[in-house]
Amino acid sequence: MKSRVMAFCYIGVSFSFFAPLLQGASTSGTTSFSFLNLPVGARATAMGEAFGSVPNDIQGLVYNPASLATLAASQLSFQHLTYVADVDQEAIAFGHAGRREEMSWGVSSNYLRVGDITRTVATDQASGDGFTEVGTFSTYDMALGASAAAPVTDDLKIGGTVKWIHESLSDASSSAGALDGGLIYRLNDEHSWNAGAAVENVGFASKFADAAVKLPSSFRAGLSGQPFAQWLLATDYVKRVDTSGEFDVGAEVTPRRFFSMRLGYRYALTNPDFGGLSNFSAGLGFRYKQMSFDYAFIPLGDLGMTHHISINFRFKPKPD
Repeated sequence: MKSRVMAFCYIGVSFSFFAPLLQGASTSGTTSFSFLNLPVGARATAMGEAFGSVPNDIQGLVYNPASLATLAASQLSFQHLTYVADVDQEAIAFGHAGRREEMSWGVSSNYLRVGDITRTVATDQASGDGFTEVGTFSTYDMALGASAAAPVTDDLKIGGTVKWIHESLSDASSSAGALDGGLIYRLNDEHSWNAGAAVENVGFASKFADAAVKLPSSFRAGLSGQPFAQWLLATDYVKRVDTSGEFDVGAEVTPRRFFSMRLGYRYALTNPDFGGLSNFSAGLGFRYKQMSFDYAFIPLGDLGMTHHISINFRFKPKPD
């Protein structure tokens, strides 16, 4: 009973402090550092990013830092994303599992790069289209994070992440500092039901070429569990500061211990039309001893297909 009261108190504080994020918005695309909105982790991506309450997976660190405290053993994950228009993303996450009531900690990095972009300048020539090419330039985004999480009670876990973020476009750049905070509450042991809530990317940023910069702050709340043997179901509500919110739903079935199939769906209340099946995601997972391989894809209509690959290592837990 005490743990439930404490969980409701934490959730109440989160809702009251970050209430502005829950207000309606029609300014999608007005924040910087938009690479932070891209999915991280092939398992989480395949499940529609409904990962705010899924326990015991280092890929959950990006969605809720409290997930660190649910790790049964230390984990390491590498991700590669092949995005549209010659955009690639690399991400690494490591989580050290604390014993029983000890604190767990983790580190993460997220790096996005864009291939060479042609630089054009206006000309005074009467012929042509008024522009000429003068070489190329590059752009990249990067985020580094340090995280910690610990149990408050047997059922309630809390965690936080401190981030340094940098964005560079040709000769202009901006740096930022941000915080993530979250909690996960275990509702039921038998079917592993968990509830989670998190706030992400709350902080400050320097100007970008004399222009003010706004971080893509967000609020996430979700529920996950295993109502049937070999099945995992999860759902999240996500509200970003520049959107009207979205509902994410994901499912994973594991017919064999070494193999999983996943499907996800993201329903945005105000949705950009990419056409086709762009709201859907799907993927597969394979396990061998302490190692696993995850793959996910998202069709973006005329923009093409995105491919996510993750390689994960689970270290053997130390004896108590």
